[in-house]
Amino acid sequence: MQSLRITTIADTIGRTPMVSLSGIEGVGERVAADIYGKLEYMNPGASIKDRVAKHIIAQLDEKGVSKDALLIVAGPGNLAVSMAMLGRKLVCLLPERTSADRVRLLKAAGVTDIVRTLDGALPGSPEHPAEIGRRIAKHRVGSVYIDEELGDWDLSACYEELADEMIEQTNGKLDALVLGVDTGNAATHLSSALRAKIPAVQIIGVEPSNSAIGEESIANPLARRWLCEDIGRAYAPRALLPGAIDMWIQVSDPVAYSMTRRLIQGGVFAGPAAGASVAAARMYAISASLQQGHHVAVILGDTARSYGDTLLSDDWMLAHDLLDTRMLDDLQRKQLQQYRAASIEDLQLPAAVTVSETDPMGVAISLMTEHDFSQVPVTSAGRRLVGYLTLSAAQTLVDNHVATVDQPVSNFMLRFDAQPSRPVAPGGTSIRKRYWLITPETPLSELSRFFETNSVAFVTDASRKFCLGIATKQDLIGFLARRNTYQF
Repeated sequence: MQSLRITTIADTIGRTPMVSLSGIEGVGERVAADIYGKLEYMNPGASIKDRVAKHIIAQLDEKGVSKDALLIVAGPGNLAVSMAMLGRKLVCLLPERTSADRVRLLKAAGVTDIVRTLDGALPGSPEHPAEIGRRIAKHRVGSVYIDEELGDWDLSACYEELADEMIEQTNGKLDALVLGVDTGNAATHLSSALRAKIPAVQIIGVEPSNSAIGEESIANPLARRWLCEDIGRAYAPRALLPGAIDMWIQVSDPVAYSMTRRLIQGGVFAGPAAGASVAAARMYAISASLQQGHHVAVILGDTARSYGDTLLSDDWMLAHDLLDTRMLDDLQRKQLQQYRAASIEDLQLPAAVTVSETDPMGVAISLMTEHDFSQVPVTSAGRRLVGYLTLSAAQTLVDNHVATVDQPVSNFMLRFDAQPSRPVAPGGTSIRKRYWLITPETPLSELSRFFETNSVAFVTDASRKFCLGIATKQDLIGFLARRNTYQF
């Protein structure tokens, strides 16, 4: 067994796993060939661009560029994330469609200069990232502009390593490689490296519908933009050499995103470009009539975790009509049909037991302990619900001498309010929590969404004057179990 040792983050780049995808729903049906996924999102920076960043930085070091030099990095964002991970100072040029999650990650990594660029800007135009980057570089002495698309960096060794890994993992039995194409570097170098050792291997290039990288495509900067990130261009990039791709497949956004969701359900947490590539692998395997014993590898270039506001959001997927019929039916059943118009009143909750905000902490703790409550609603002198107190927090505060049993609950409760606030009393730890009005008429489908981010719901009348009951996710589970509709 290989020993584990402390190493640098750069040394963990590469040697990513390859797994079978054929058993995932929607991947292997009607496909006799084996489809494998190269999990490049398992690099430390969660994308294939870690490999690229490592090799570019090595070339910068060879040129004597200072490690403190400002790097102006253009691209959808993964290369910039990788560069930031490796400790470089950056200005990032990101297309408008780059996900908010990547922007947040870059900011958290210390990148403050982020310039948004126009989706689909053509080379030579003032809006193209290369032109913007060069203008910025003129004003930043010692800076270096980095753009994979221009082919200024020798990435052959980078992709030879990746090709060698795939050959080793498939025992040299690789009939086709399917990969999304953006800058063209991966397609150019992987095709060369793989064909040198497996001459008959087919290289399948994947791009979104309306992209114009394919040899028969026509550049059209006014075409409807696609949603899928990391693949596709409004023109053929300079780094893509003629003949690198044997066959082009265009994949629509709904097909790409639905397949990505299926991959996630199958335990493969890859991003939308990976979903497009896996869908294309299916199309190729069927059209080429591949049989049992044929092997197709797919590059899964980045992680689903970069798309919290898009791919991972049911609301966003529904709004953009990106779910296939079966997934849409499953989601609608999950959100609406399993509750069949039921409301909180149908839960038949027991009447709420409350404490006053003027009651001592000891009284609240005793009440929760006696009734085996995890939390108790707190009311004002007029019996209006103003917040709640949890048993674990109350006991911890008393045990650690932050609170005493004689101090009022108001000093330590969670208060309902629209905005956060400082403690309400000297020595207190009361904080404010946004209030969501929940009444007996609230649909259970809405309550289910509430429990996605909250652990307990306090049911009141419409005026929020009286606390009528307390509901938890367990109440929902029990309700559905009684209806025999809950699926664990």
